[in-house]
Amino acid sequence: MTPLEYLGAEQVDDTDWALRLPRAIHGAFGGVTGGALAAAAVAIGRSSAQGRIAVGLDVHFLRGLASEEATASVEVLSAGRSLTVVRVELTDDSGRRTTAARVGFAEPGALEPIDAGTNGIEGGCPPADVIEGAKPWRAPKGVEVPIIQTARPRAARVGDAIATVVSIPWTPVADGAEGACLVADLSVGPPVDAILSKGTWIPHPNPDVSLRFAGPATSSQLVAVARCRRVSRGVATVDSEVWDGQGLVASAISTSLFMAG
Repeated sequence: MTPLEYLGAEQVDDTDWALRLPRAIHGAFGGVTGGALAAAAVAIGRSSAQGRIAVGLDVHFLRGLASEEATASVEVLSAGRSLTVVRVELTDDSGRRTTAARVGFAEPGALEPIDAGTNGIEGGCPPADVIEGAKPWRAPKGVEVPIIQTARPRAARVGDAIATVVSIPWTPVADGAEGACLVADLSVGPPVDAILSKGTWIPHPNPDVSLRFAGPATSSQLVAVARCRRVSRGVATVDSEVWDGQGLVASAISTSLFMAG
């Protein structure tokens, strides 16, 4: 099924959508995982940028979205010859705003058809044996994490980074940016976990993620290689690269917050 079908999205009018979000995409903090909300923003944003390709996303997760029913509103901020920018906001069933995103879509016909090699900053996509040997995620003791069963994330250390392998639970459409959103967001946690002493767990939600889409993501399995660049005063900065085979499909940066007990 398409991302919109998976998210139970139905267009109500020119600007509003109704969603029925499955519990299967809930994360560790009592609501829909941020990557699925980012994917929803891209999928819904496409309705205002027909035929255009996703090139960028900036999204803030304002609060958890724990309800099954939600609403999305779309506003076109700019519709130019080469670029359309839309704002997508999600609210829960009580009317509280939970997610605020801006998505950019480019018009292929307005661009020169230039292609060049995709080289990662530090080593590119991990080799096949590393991906095959990645270990399945396990939920922290006493914490329910449905997305683990849904996306079957697996992790492997690659130098100073951690590779996260994710199965996309919907069929990619267009440029497949929705899948890159899910993988980039899920990749944030492992390198931040690695900062902690073994056996220690401190909640560290990421309240934002920014992606720049580098190419089409057409596979049902994507890999993100993420590094925690620094932690200062409880704030961690993580960057990620999302790969479809040997093709770089997105670069991302995110913040994580170590929450005091």
